[in-house]
Amino acid sequence: MLQLKYIFPFLIIFFSNYLFSQKTINDFIYPLERESKITGNYGEIRPNHFHAGIDFSTDPTLNLPIRSVSDGYVSRIKISSVGYGRVIYITHTNGLVSVYAHQKKYAPKINEFIKQKQIAQHKNEIEVYLNPMEIPLKKGEVIGFTGNSGRSTGPHLHFEIREEKSEIPINPLLIYNVKDETKPILTHIVIYNASDTTAITKVKTIEVKTLNNKLSVSNNSIIINENIFAIAYSGYDLNNPSGNKNNIYEAKLLLDNELIYHHQLNYISFDNARYVNFFSEKENGVKFQKCFTPKCYNIPIYKTIKNDGKIKLNDTLFHKLSIEISDEKGNKSLLLLNIKSKQLKGYKTNTTNYTTFCNKDFNFKNENLEVNIKAGSLTRDIALKPYITKQGKATIGNKNEVLLQAFTFRIKITNPIRGKEKKMVILNEENCLQSSYDNGWLEADTKSFGVFNYTYDTIAPIITLSNHNQKKELQNFKNSISFKVSDKLSGIKDYNIFINDIWSIAEYDAKTNTVNCYFDEKTPRGKIKIRIEVKDNVDNITTLETQAIR
Repeated sequence: MLQLKYIFPFLIIFFSNYLFSQKTINDFIYPLERESKITGNYGEIRPNHFHAGIDFSTDPTLNLPIRSVSDGYVSRIKISSVGYGRVIYITHTNGLVSVYAHQKKYAPKINEFIKQKQIAQHKNEIEVYLNPMEIPLKKGEVIGFTGNSGRSTGPHLHFEIREEKSEIPINPLLIYNVKDETKPILTHIVIYNASDTTAITKVKTIEVKTLNNKLSVSNNSIIINENIFAIAYSGYDLNNPSGNKNNIYEAKLLLDNELIYHHQLNYISFDNARYVNFFSEKENGVKFQKCFTPKCYNIPIYKTIKNDGKIKLNDTLFHKLSIEISDEKGNKSLLLLNIKSKQLKGYKTNTTNYTTFCNKDFNFKNENLEVNIKAGSLTRDIALKPYITKQGKATIGNKNEVLLQAFTFRIKITNPIRGKEKKMVILNEENCLQSSYDNGWLEADTKSFGVFNYTYDTIAPIITLSNHNQKKELQNFKNSISFKVSDKLSGIKDYNIFINDIWSIAEYDAKTNTVNCYFDEKTPRGKIKIRIEVKDNVDNITTLETQAIR
């Protein structure tokens, strides 16, 4: 047995570290100086992903100062025309990383640091990892200014808190002491027939009303035909009565006071982002979130699950069904229903001959086609029979099937056009996939099933000078010059601008298909020569030269 003198110092160190960590986490300030409306919260349903942080609206204002939420250091800087645009990652002493995305510009010392990296590498879009000594920061120090860069639909700050080691985003509203006394609201529930495990189908949609701060339906005694069913709901949460309608954090489903299903939207890794395509569905503009699971899943939002969240009634009597929803601060709303089945049929017989199992790798190969799907890519077992049509198209699965991660496939190209093998790309309907050709096979990764064809991309990008002077006179550009760029097939891969043959930093806004070059004190005055080069994803290049006066 350890003596107390050895245990006591250990306890002091343990609890000191624990209290320090808790104090540091709870000591986070908000990233914006002025109070901003939260227009998107953690776990919100987005196309193909759960929202990984919270959005602070700055519309219509750009250039609001962004502050470091605590002491730390800039550990990563990334500039991209898509995704998070201009983004900064700050590592803190408590094992957390804060993320600030869609910035218009960085604070001067950060901007100067990344400019030097861009110039040294001749890279406009860049990602740099830093050590703790390069850009240390104090709590409240301005790191940048709000904007609309990357894949953003309007001016706002996208803010995340991640674990440093796992890089998994955690729910910021579980950390910040937000004043919230408003209960979440249900607007609809859906009842599914779950007796056929291969095809769970909607039975009815029921509108939910809020009267006297309580949830209710017009008739809370519901009779269904089948005795195995499942539930989904639609609703929203408010931080305050006049706030934005955000997503609901937590849901519980109880039958006769027994907990059948429980989820909390927290700790969702980026690897699990596409699970949202099973978790939610849209009907007539209304988003529903399911209180049941597929056969295969690996996502920690689920806390208690019995029978995959599906409910089986063993008699034709009424039973009490409770749907309880909560926000991060514990405000709860409860909907009570009485439900019974007309008959006891049990599960339907499944006669499907499965070929692809969600918990196993699937590898298919014949003389014309190869398909490789990793275990965990599917939410359920399916009958998959890939084949090549007479027209030479690869048909792989049903395009509506939920895929949690990309799979790889290869198509045999029997008579490629000599000298243009590297110009081939694979198409899935209107989408062009990043493809690679090697020794007679064309390969791509995709996150969707469907019908795939291939073609050749031999057309270079198109470049035009914005606000082009039709008289072809020299134009006077004081602070910047802009070009419109586009590509019809494989998409823009790279872009470079040269002023008097010297590489200059440029920015590409993929939303507006515009490349901008902003002049600074080093840009020559008077008559200057400007050259822009744009490359697509199969390395077709277009060059445009012009002259201007500054």
